[in-house]
Amino acid sequence: MRKALLALFVSAGLFGLFLEPYRGSGSPAALAAVIIDYSLIAYLLGDFLLGLKESRNNLLYIKRNLFSFLFLVIYLGLFVFNLTAGLRAPAARLDSALLSVLRNLLLVLKIFGRFRKISSFIQSIITKPAQTVVFSFIMVILIGALVLMMPMMSNGPALSPIDALFTATSAVCVTGLIVVDTATRFTMAGQAVLMILIQIGGLGIMLLSFFMVFLFRQKLSVKDRNLLSYMLNSQNTSSLKQSVKRIILLTFLIEGSGALLLFPAFLKRGIGFGRALFYSLFHGVSAFCNAGFALFSDSLMSFDGSLTVNLVISALIFAGGISFAVLTDCFSVLRKRAGGAKAILSINSRVVLIGTGTLLLLGMLLIYRTEHRNILTEMPLGEQYLAAFFQSVTLRTAGFNTLPFERLGAGTLMIMMGIMFVGGASGSTAGGIKVNTLGVVWAYMRSFRRGEDEILLYRHRVAKESVLQAFTVIAFGLLSTFMVSAVLMVTERAEPLALIFETVSAFATVGLSTGITGGLSSTGKIGIILLMFLGRLGPLTLLTASSGREKQSRISYPEASSILIG
Repeated sequence: MRKALLALFVSAGLFGLFLEPYRGSGSPAALAAVIIDYSLIAYLLGDFLLGLKESRNNLLYIKRNLFSFLFLVIYLGLFVFNLTAGLRAPAARLDSALLSVLRNLLLVLKIFGRFRKISSFIQSIITKPAQTVVFSFIMVILIGALVLMMPMMSNGPALSPIDALFTATSAVCVTGLIVVDTATRFTMAGQAVLMILIQIGGLGIMLLSFFMVFLFRQKLSVKDRNLLSYMLNSQNTSSLKQSVKRIILLTFLIEGSGALLLFPAFLKRGIGFGRALFYSLFHGVSAFCNAGFALFSDSLMSFDGSLTVNLVISALIFAGGISFAVLTDCFSVLRKRAGGAKAILSINSRVVLIGTGTLLLLGMLLIYRTEHRNILTEMPLGEQYLAAFFQSVTLRTAGFNTLPFERLGAGTLMIMMGIMFVGGASGSTAGGIKVNTLGVVWAYMRSFRRGEDEILLYRHRVAKESVLQAFTVIAFGLLSTFMVSAVLMVTERAEPLALIFETVSAFATVGLSTGITGGLSSTGKIGIILLMFLGRLGPLTLLTASSGREKQSRISYPEASSILIG
């Protein structure tokens, strides 16, 4: 009963956010907002008092729920202040949107508290690590959206719920698609929140949580080790602690180095010392996490001739897009060879580096070929190649741009969609179907053409399960983008090519756009939100999270050999 009430009031609280613009209008919507406010106050207070009554030790109950208790006291205090201030002097009232956001944050806290008390729910989540990952992303997105709706986060009116949800999803899913201008719409506090969401999305909230556990020298349970092993795609549970610390420290080292290199370039543009430092850190995080968020209204178009900015951002994107496994493998091989020992890269690293290098070079040459008589003709020859190279790098799901995408030709957009759809490497901050997947499919097609019994890659056999997973990922990606594109064709007024480009960019978590994102309808924005979420988590994680228990059957069914293929 209490779970049902919680679900009901959470839904009512979220619905109340959509009614904020009607407050004070005297309309039925304004009356509904007031009713929701008082109902939620009664529920929150009643739920706490009921829990207090059911507990044998009131002091212990408050201690165990201290954070929620303090949050409730603060919220009730602000609510009462707002009510009494409105009676005395209406101008002294706090912004009602702020109170609504605080109220919903409190409801989210109660969700966490309620879930912690439901052992069966926790058991079902922990036994399936994929569900834990999906659940953590959903909660971070919701909390991020609620925080971004606070008035102090934006210049002018507070963000609408759909725009806040879109922006939070884009940040956590490290996409970079925006419905409002990041540079002008958000205050520095709002931009800092976006940077935190990008960092959480790039590394994963669960990975950061485990890092804090290790930092404070706490031990992990067997179930936690299984979850962490799933996230890191590692079978060696004895080295998980070192792996987590290595990933976090390597991330901060690369981002910090990138920020230091960007800092002088931003200072030269006349940006103040403190703001230039913040800009450097923000773009360092955004580039390494392949997010594509920029604090300039034109993305990085004003830096199209800056060799420093282009190369540093490109290096950060490349490092974030080849995965931590490949980075550590490269460092390990270099260290061993420096010591005189023989060492070679793993097959996974070779596939990623060769595939990434091929796509980067191919993308640069094709972009230059299709645009050198169009928008590139206005630039000096050196800047033409620099712009083509940078734009090819950002197609690795980063989303920055130094070229005006609304002026690109149809052929260029088609080429870009193909490269974006592939994306970066598995286990990286990038999206797409991944170059690893493409490598497995290429190996399968080569072996099939040669009539070989086994699928070989660098003289090593590829498991048939890997091939099946690769084709599943591709089919899932194509089907997802096709379905959302079909919906957008009906709901939006834009060129079909621009809509398809938008959906591919969302699924591959690239963030590049031809300029139609801000004009999408609510239905269109929801479709793009779903694609960003699907693209960031990946088809295999979502399919694993949604699957039921594995069934063992002793029945052997006849083979369906009569089905014709091709």
